[in-house]
Amino acid sequence: MKEAAMLLRFLRHDRVGQRLGVSALVVAWLAVAWTSLTFTAAALVLLAISEVVRRRREADAEAVDELDDLY
Repeated sequence: MKEAAMLLRFLRHDRVGQRLGVSALVVAWLAVAWTSLTFTAAALVLLAISEVVRRRREADAEAVDELDDLY
């Protein structure tokens, strides 16, 4: 706990500490934003690929008359 208190005191009172703290927060925020954008894009690509595969399978499937089973 002493190290955390010293770090917070450093970030509050020292100009260099404030700038380092703000720059670290900005870098962390950009990393999280970039990661989430990457995951979102990857998810959209995977959904598009699965839709294409589903449509191809549906087109290749034989037409089955399900009404014949009822009689």
